[in-house]
Amino acid sequence: MTSTSAVTDPAAPKVREAHGPAGDKLDIKDFYSADHVTVQVPQYTGMARGHTVRITWENPRHTHHSEVITVGTPGTIDIRIPRLEAIDSIGHTAKINYTVRTAPGTALIPSRNLLLHVLPQPFDLLPPTLSSDQKTLSVNYAGMTTGYTVRIRAVANTTWQSDERPVQAGVTPTFPLSSDWLATNRRAYALINYTVYKSGSGERLMFSKVLRVQIGEQTLPAPTLYISSGGLAGQALPYDWRYTRATNSVTINGEPNRQVTVNVSGNAQFTNASNQIVIKLDSQGRSIQPISNTTAQTVNITATYNTGPGTTGSMVFSGSFPADAVSGTASLRAKAASGAAADGTSPNRVTYDTSVIDQPITLRVQVSGSARILASGTQVANIALPPPTYDCVFDVVNTARETVVVTFDIAALGSWTRFTKQMTFT
Repeated sequence: MTSTSAVTDPAAPKVREAHGPAGDKLDIKDFYSADHVTVQVPQYTGMARGHTVRITWENPRHTHHSEVITVGTPGTIDIRIPRLEAIDSIGHTAKINYTVRTAPGTALIPSRNLLLHVLPQPFDLLPPTLSSDQKTLSVNYAGMTTGYTVRIRAVANTTWQSDERPVQAGVTPTFPLSSDWLATNRRAYALINYTVYKSGSGERLMFSKVLRVQIGEQTLPAPTLYISSGGLAGQALPYDWRYTRATNSVTINGEPNRQVTVNVSGNAQFTNASNQIVIKLDSQGRSIQPISNTTAQTVNITATYNTGPGTTGSMVFSGSFPADAVSGTASLRAKAASGAAADGTSPNRVTYDTSVIDQPITLRVQVSGSARILASGTQVANIALPPPTYDCVFDVVNTARETVVVTFDIAALGSWTRFTKQMTFT
């Protein structure tokens, strides 16, 4: 009989293979020879025969849902998660929970989350790349050097495995897919990754992240990138900075509602605290992704669909934040990012900071051309600089491709506070 027992705040699941005091760490050695990892649904308060449960395993690249399990005798329930889902989470934190449905048609009740840290390998192995005609796979990752070999495996209705190739510095190994495998698996959903082995070492294989693709899927032109660049690196922000540290951004344009994988190099990170993010373009074929970096450096951004060519562009994080206006011991300064898309939505971000200012003041900002200050939708805005730090951050957008001037002044402190910056919209 189906029960409608009260279920409130179900406890987080556990992963049988995990270790650590909190059971929140997983190493490749913990499931190296297994074909799955086991997530355990505890006997939550109110568990009863007839309830249904389902596991969700979410990493920054993909969300996997298990099959739905019906509760029999109340107690711990073991649910298997495919090994490749754990492999795809290496070097990331997977958010794992389950939902409970007490009776057909009732609302799902989510459990607490287990944040599982899947420990990194010596190399951060990005997924392989599939050519636009879906006939050739290639491998590229940071730190490629001699002394290692690489092999690719593709799993769909059937499994294909490449030969083993030596890794050479500066050379991208390519692997032609079997035409028989492509024909057999046409319209099938494939999971493709590769292994890297340190030659002659006897060490365990290292596994790449997973490329997920439908064989025979239409190949799309590469996404387009519009990069707002030149914002401050974290090391250059004021020590008491309390606003966002994402001073740059990238706008990805492409096929509406399509999934895109975006990677950034160096120490840069997306808002998921990772150098990779998987996004879905909106109904207009657009996604805007803020990016931060602790280090002053130039980084590369690459965006790809599941198949086809990628698009790469560069972004600069500045380590320089000199004063723009000085009077005695007081100083003012601003840094403006530049290069955003002229679509009325993509921002160039402005960072504004004061030094030795100890009173609430108002900053007047004016932008030229067709630009608008995003928060107000106007060309002139009065922005309060609240204590204790008396600084601010704001975004500027534009519908015209042009270079505009941003003018800053604080009337209460006098004419010395007036200075300008330029930014470009593309």
